[in-house]
Amino acid sequence: MRRGGASASAIVHKSASGGNPFIFLTACSEKVLFHCCTRMVSLTEMAVCEVASICKCCDGPSRLCGVVDFSRSCHDQPGAKVTPCAGVAVYYYRCEQCSFVFTRAFDGWSYDDFSTHIYNDDYVRHDPDYLGGRPAQNADIIAGNFPDMSGKDILDFGSGLDSYDPIAGGASRPDRKYDIVVAFEVFEHHPEPHALLDEIASFLRDDGAILFSTTLVTDNVLNEGIERWWYCAPRNGHISFFTPRALARIGAPLRLTPASFTE
Repeated sequence: MRRGGASASAIVHKSASGGNPFIFLTACSEKVLFHCCTRMVSLTEMAVCEVASICKCCDGPSRLCGVVDFSRSCHDQPGAKVTPCAGVAVYYYRCEQCSFVFTRAFDGWSYDDFSTHIYNDDYVRHDPDYLGGRPAQNADIIAGNFPDMSGKDILDFGSGLDSYDPIAGGASRPDRKYDIVVAFEVFEHHPEPHALLDEIASFLRDDGAILFSTTLVTDNVLNEGIERWWYCAPRNGHISFFTPRALARIGAPLRLTPASFTE
């Protein structure tokens, strides 16, 4: 059969086992029917994320160190995820100077974005202790380690429960200074470490102190791969992971020196 100067033929081949026949089409033409691209594919063109960045704590050079799905939760179990994969890759960088680990995936997010996609009604599924267990544990830590805090003016920053939480709906910003600002498990949730500490410090009196907790990223974690660390969980809002060096860098401009009360 000829159409427009082209001829085509069909060869029918039936397998010896008597299965369905396969049809192979051959075609020839005075014109080029198909053009096969022989240009080599560039990995740079396929990249969806920069391989290098600048550290948010010390401005040091940072490199990609791992990637996880947005749905990754601290309560995921092998073969049993809390929520299905979202198909949204979250890339993490590691600073070559202070070893701070961070992502830029949420740098442009507003409070409404965080409230809609992370701190929503489903958040308790990823952090069951959020509603009661953790506040009670934190109170025990304070009572057991800092009995002198009794009678001090204290602001609980970022817990979302009877405190000042800038992400919580209807939060009212305090208009006075405090002796102590408590920020348990807040630092890992904020995309901008310097901005966070600046805001917390703005509530401190001149001789005040910040009492905070955050799970530090260790050399062992980094050597094994950040994506294998259970705490690397964007769905929990865990987007910034500190080392002692990183904490010292963000505290230096405010003349704040980090010290551990558990070591």
